[in-house]
Amino acid sequence: MADDIPIVVNSIPSNTQQSPTLTMVTFPSSLKLTPTNYLSWKTQIEAFLQGLDLFKFIDGSSLAPPLTVAADGTSTTNAAYNQWFHQDRLLFGALISSLSPTIVPLVSNAASSFEAWTILAKTYASTTRGRIKQLQHWLKTTTKTPDKSVSEFMQQIKIIVDELANLGKTMDPEDVTDIILSGLDHKTYKPIIDSIHARDQPISFHELHEKLINQELTLAQHTTPSPNIHQPLTAFAAQSQKPHKPWNTQSPNPPNSSAGLLPTPQSTHFNSPRPYLGKCQWKAKRSKPVTSDVSDKSLEMLFGFSPFVPHAY
Repeated sequence: MADDIPIVVNSIPSNTQQSPTLTMVTFPSSLKLTPTNYLSWKTQIEAFLQGLDLFKFIDGSSLAPPLTVAADGTSTTNAAYNQWFHQDRLLFGALISSLSPTIVPLVSNAASSFEAWTILAKTYASTTRGRIKQLQHWLKTTTKTPDKSVSEFMQQIKIIVDELANLGKTMDPEDVTDIILSGLDHKTYKPIIDSIHARDQPISFHELHEKLINQELTLAQHTTPSPNIHQPLTAFAAQSQKPHKPWNTQSPNPPNSSAGLLPTPQSTHFNSPRPYLGKCQWKAKRSKPVTSDVSDKSLEMLFGFSPFVPHAY
């Protein structure tokens, strides 16, 4: 954005004398100092000011010149001081704009950009040392766990190493390699660990990362995934609760058949076997009219009562 680009402005006073150039500085709006990012903020601010030849205002090499000078026995305002003061005020305002609101009160009473810079350095330098110790502890305790891939493990190591480098604690590549190997499972990655220790030349981070990924892929190809014992047990328990019905022609639905594909019997109730009634009795029950050749006793056995017999009076 145009507002984020430093702008150089020429100022010409009313007395028509050429005045030295003043540089108006604006920092990117995303660049804000917080209690946890002092080093990265400091690095970016220094780069901007060095490019604009204004770093001398915050490193102490360009202090305020005398306010007045004596000339011909009289004291006059020092033009160099005016130039320095105006430029320092512009830089001080730019520094204030790069601070988060909670930090601005720390430097609100500073008399110059150099004084504000010194206050910020003293305030956050001690916390930077604490951050270094914290990162070093994390680096020693970071391990490759079964639920973490090689890429995730190596990325965690890389982030910590890079942040330590930004804090001025650049690590030797061999020390980083030793930390990585100590965080691996020695049984699983023993071939890689042994080969790295046998090398005469140190291995780079990216080469070690590639070897570990290849080993991870090899282990995945030779490892058979263990079956999920919970699903079969649950299914077996559900099936065991159903009553067992033998497969026969009387069953309304065969096992694993879809409902509606086969005709459903009218009743699954099995009647008890009837007693043998004899040939004549069976015919009598099947026929509609009861003929006279069927005995009264047979009718009584079939219907449970004696037939009506008319009597003469």
